[in-house]
Amino acid sequence: MNEQTDDQLIERTLQGERMAFGQLVQRYQTAVYSVAYNVLKSTADAEDAAQSAFLKAYENLDRYKPDYKFFSWLYRIAVNESINLRRKKKPLTGVEHAQAVEQRTADDLTVENEMEDRIGEALMELTPEDRAIIILRHYQDFPYPDIAYIMDITEKKVKSRLYTARQRLRQIFEQRGIRIEA
Repeated sequence: MNEQTDDQLIERTLQGERMAFGQLVQRYQTAVYSVAYNVLKSTADAEDAAQSAFLKAYENLDRYKPDYKFFSWLYRIAVNESINLRRKKKPLTGVEHAQAVEQRTADDLTVENEMEDRIGEALMELTPEDRAIIILRHYQDFPYPDIAYIMDITEKKVKSRLYTARQRLRQIFEQRGIRIEA
C-alpha cells in the first residue's frame, strides 16, 4: 500500500476519519516534540505543548490552506504553543535551574555533551521568540520564508530578529566565557 500524502490524510480527516489524523500525528510527533523541547527545555512541558499543538491542529484543520506545507502549518502551531506555555511559566531561579539541570536523566547526559549544555543554558536566557527563531534557523535549518510563515512575520523581520537574537546570544556567550569558533 502506498503511503498517503498529508493532503490525502487531511481530506480523510475532514471527512470524519479520525484514524487519518492519527497517521499525521505519527508522522510528525517527533518533530513537533523536538521543537517544543528546544523552546521549553523540559520533557513534561514539551509533551504538553506537543499535545496541545496537535489538538489545536485537529480542531482547526478546516482552516488549513493547502498552499502551504502541512508540516510548516503544524510547526507554526507547535512553536506558538511552546512560546505561550513558556510565557505562562515563571522563570526558574538560579537554585531551581541548578536543580533542574541535576535532575536530567542519564540518557539526556549521554546525548548532549558539555558544550551543548552550556549553549542550551545560554539559549534559555533569550526571550522565547528569540530562542525560537535561533532554533528554527540554526537547529532545524528552516529557510527564511518558512520561518516567516511559522512566526507570522515578514521575511525582512525574520532577518532583523535573527540578527538581534544572534547579538544577544553572543553577549550571553561572552558573559559565560563560551567561545564559538566562526
